[in-house]
Amino acid sequence: MEIDLLREFLNEAHEQLDMLEQLFLKLEESDNRTIDAIFRIAHTLKGSAACAGLKDVAEFAHKMETLLDSIRKGEVVISESVCNLLLQSGDVLRALIHGVEEGLENYVPPEYSTIVNELERTFARSFISARDNDSACVKLFVRVGLDRSSEMRAARGFVILKRLEDMGRLKFSRPSENELLSGQVVPDAMLVVVEGDMEDQDLYECIAGYPDVTDVDVRYMVEVRETDWTRYKEYVSVLESKGKRIVLDFVPGTLKLDGGALRFLGEALRRGWLLHSNDDLTYRVLSRIALKQVG
Repeated sequence: MEIDLLREFLNEAHEQLDMLEQLFLKLEESDNRTIDAIFRIAHTLKGSAACAGLKDVAEFAHKMETLLDSIRKGEVVISESVCNLLLQSGDVLRALIHGVEEGLENYVPPEYSTIVNELERTFARSFISARDNDSACVKLFVRVGLDRSSEMRAARGFVILKRLEDMGRLKFSRPSENELLSGQVVPDAMLVVVEGDMEDQDLYECIAGYPDVTDVDVRYMVEVRETDWTRYKEYVSVLESKGKRIVLDFVPGTLKLDGGALRFLGEALRRGWLLHSNDDLTYRVLSRIALKQVG
C-alpha cells in the first residue's frame, strides 16, 4: 500500500508541477484566479505528500501555501521579489520531489534553507503589516513585579505608567491609572501594553531601576485574531529566531476551546509563551489554562 501511495503521489506531482510552471508565468499579472490556482496546487501537493509520508515535501509545500494565502488575503503585494521567491520555491519543490523519485533518502537541494528562511521572513513581514500597517510600530507587553512590603506600591505603579506613556502609547494596563490614583488597588504586579517605535530592551532599562520594582518581563506582543494556529506558530517561530520573547494576545471572540485550540495553547505554554487578553473573561480562562499547563 505504501508503494502504491508513493507511485500515485509521483504521478500526480508531475502533472501538478507542470501546471505550476505555467501558472508562474502569469504571476506578475496579479490575477486572483492565478493566485488561487497556485494556492490550490500547493495545498494539494502538501496533502498528498503527507499521505505518502513525505514530510519534507509536505512541510515545504505548506510554507508556500502560507505565503500564497497571505497574497490571496491582500497581506502581501505581488512584486518582482515575491514573484522570484515563488519561482525559486517551485524549483525547490520540484527538486525535492525529484529526490524522492530517485530514491535519495532525506535529500534537500542546496538552496532549500535559503528559500525556507525567505518564505518565513516574507510571511512574518506580511503578518506585521496586516496587523499594524506600520512596520516600525510594535506592541510590547510589560509585567512589573512590585515589592509586597512597600507601602508605596500604588504610587510607584502610577509613576511607572506615566513613564511608559512618555515612551509610547499606553494601550492597556491592569490595574488602570484611575484604580491606582483612587487607592482601590494596591498591586503586587502590573500588566501594561505599550505601542510605538521602540525596542523591548528600552522598556526594560527604563523600569528595572525604579525603587520597589522586584522584576520586569518585557515581551513582544502577537495579536491572535483568527484560529489558523499553524500560521501563528510559524510566525512566532520567526520572531523567536530573532531573540524575541513572546506573549499571545487573544482578541475577544477568537478563543474557542476545541481540540486545535487546546493543542496550540499546550504548545505555547511548553515553549514559554505567555497568554493574555484585554477581555476579562478570556483572560480568566487563559489564566486557568496556564495554571493547569494544558498538554
